[in-house]
Parts: sequence; structure tokens; C-alpha cells
Amino acid sequence: MPKFRFETTVSGQTTAFEEELASAEMASPRAIEMARVAMAADLGSGTKQSGSTIKVYDEAGYLVATVNFSDVLPSDPDAGQHGTGDAVVEEPGVMRSGW
Repeated sequence: MPKFRFETTVSGQTTAFEEELASAEMASPRAIEMARVAMAADLGSGTKQSGSTIKVYDEAGYLVATVNFSDVLPSDPDAGQHGTGDAVVEEPGVMRSGW
């Protein structure tokens, strides 16, 4: 399986790691999932992550997806608190290069 490099930038700090995925088409859904998990983990800390991003590069170094955390945030800040926050968002903020 091909390896992809995920670079997460939060508050000016960038962390990176590699992960194997079946294809480049899996990169943006994986990055969206990672953004949602990161935002949920920091929900109580008061950290504002709306300006954060995850960029995904293929093995050749080409950018295959960019996910902006602000695009993953629910449009209704109270969503999920009234039992209706299960809306599906299709690949928000995904920008592909070279595909």
C-alpha cells in the first residue's frame, strides 16, 4: 500500500506522520476524520482550531488533499447538543492538486 504524509498545522505548530492508505482517494476522508477527532479532543480545552489545516502528500511529494478545520466545523454551533448533530458533510474544504 502507498504511504501518505499527513501534516497537521495547529496554532502555527506543524506535526507530521506517515500512514498507509489503499489509494489517494482515501486521503481526504481520512484527513477529515482526523480533523474531527482533533477538534472533539480539544473541545473542553478552549483551543481555537478553526484556522488549523491538514495537508496530505503522496510518496512523490505531491499535495493530494488539504482539509481546513473551519470547513469541518458544524455550521450550527449548537449542533449535536439537541440530538440532531448527525448531519453528513461531504468532503468539506478539500482541495486537490494534480488529480
